[in-house]
Amino acid sequence: MIITSQGFGHFTQGLNNQDFGMETPRAILVLDGCSGAKYSEIGTRLFAQLLSRKEEWDSAEKFEDNVKSVFDDIIEAMKKHYPEQEELEKEFIMENLLFTIIACFKTEDSYIVKMFGDGYVITKNKWGCISYLKFYYGKCPPYFAYKYCDLPETNFKDLGFKTFTFDRKVFPEVAIATDGVMPIARGDVKEVDNQLAAGCRAYIEMTLKTNKQSFADDVTIGAFGGEK
Repeated sequence: MIITSQGFGHFTQGLNNQDFGMETPRAILVLDGCSGAKYSEIGTRLFAQLLSRKEEWDSAEKFEDNVKSVFDDIIEAMKKHYPEQEELEKEFIMENLLFTIIACFKTEDSYIVKMFGDGYVITKNKWGCISYLKFYYGKCPPYFAYKYCDLPETNFKDLGFKTFTFDRKVFPEVAIATDGVMPIARGDVKEVDNQLAAGCRAYIEMTLKTNKQSFADDVTIGAFGGEK
């Protein structure tokens, strides 16, 4: 289940929803485009489309290599249009390819989450306790695209994906979300925690619509299921 909703702040500013997501039975992926990048909604969709064509993109073991391969392909293809490195970085990479990447993979025994950037992992344990694991880097989060840049503000070349493994016997439900879900995580929007962790599509969509003004930023939630 992937649910995405344009933030009210973006609506009032005339900005598109810069988030995107896709899923298979064994993986969910959410992407959070940088609000300060002019065309990040194009970058998220282009990346997802090309990633989906990679062999076993939804395999946790192959995911990081596939992500790098997609970025390599995009940037190599664009070099003929931006022959100077500085031009390539400032006019293409920084305007199109800045987005957080969060993926969750379901195996027989565990959930594996891989994250590059900021966002949330939402867990519900076997005792019914729901936790929001927040990853936040302030105003300058790392983006995978910075690995292809030499600008001073992109000093993240050695940074890798954060990987977390959750035993399904202890954590039967795990969801992922962009940082736009903050109003739910901090309790401003109430009575949706259990439905969010369980992937109750109708209830979550209704909550986002009825509380639209509470969500300044775009919000995208990914969870396995969705028909409950």
